[in-house]
Amino acid sequence: MKQKPYSEMSLAELKNQEKTLKTVTYVLGGVLIVQFVVGITLSFTKGFSVFSILPFAFLPLMIVNLGNLKKIRAEIASRS
Repeated sequence: MKQKPYSEMSLAELKNQEKTLKTVTYVLGGVLIVQFVVGITLSFTKGFSVFSILPFAFLPLMIVNLGNLKKIRAEIASRS
């Protein structure tokens, strides 16, 4: 499903999108922190494993979410 550009969304849709994306980004950030800690711990105790790489695999999702959140906030600020 293709998402509408931010310029075509209403202010209410933008605020709803911002709230949802903000929640998802915070949860993903928390999961990434836990994955980093678990990966480091497992690397020291049992050696290198796939759990050491997982946080780096999900890091681009976090970067994309932060970029989209910044764009949404800029669009909301331009309308206010």
